[in-house]
Amino acid sequence: MKFIITISNAVYKVEQVMAVILLSIMTVSLTAGVIFRYFLNNPLMWSGEVGVFSLIWLTFIGGSMTIKKKKSARLTILVDNLKGSLKKMVERLCYLIVLVFVAYFLYIIVHWIQTPSILQQRSSSMQIKMIYPYLSIVISFLFMTIHSLSLLVESFYTKEM
Repeated sequence: MKFIITISNAVYKVEQVMAVILLSIMTVSLTAGVIFRYFLNNPLMWSGEVGVFSLIWLTFIGGSMTIKKKKSARLTILVDNLKGSLKKMVERLCYLIVLVFVAYFLYIIVHWIQTPSILQQRSSSMQIKMIYPYLSIVISFLFMTIHSLSLLVESFYTKEM
């Protein structure tokens, strides 16, 4: 089962690289859009769309990264007051709930993205297939599923608090 932890760590490294690349693409495209529009009086029609699609990808990948590092928003008032094996059991239950949620959501998203209306959509200015921006949801929820499973497995290998 430690194999899933290794996969999760590798996925996290890929996410870090993706985040840097996406942030760079967003910065360059939006900066170029501003320069071309206001200084060269020749607006780039694709600049804003590239920036938005990069932001979408970055948001979903960042969400997955927060699960891996346990930095996502959560209520800990109950768990903070527990001790020992009861605390560990509640944490495992929480990891299991998150895992079931993201895995089920991934299942729904995969079916949704395969519908003909999604497969035929095109973006307004670049005319790329909208499947590419929508894939950010599929990939990030796949990564979230891997990270959630990894957290659940890790909870069995760590000492009780």
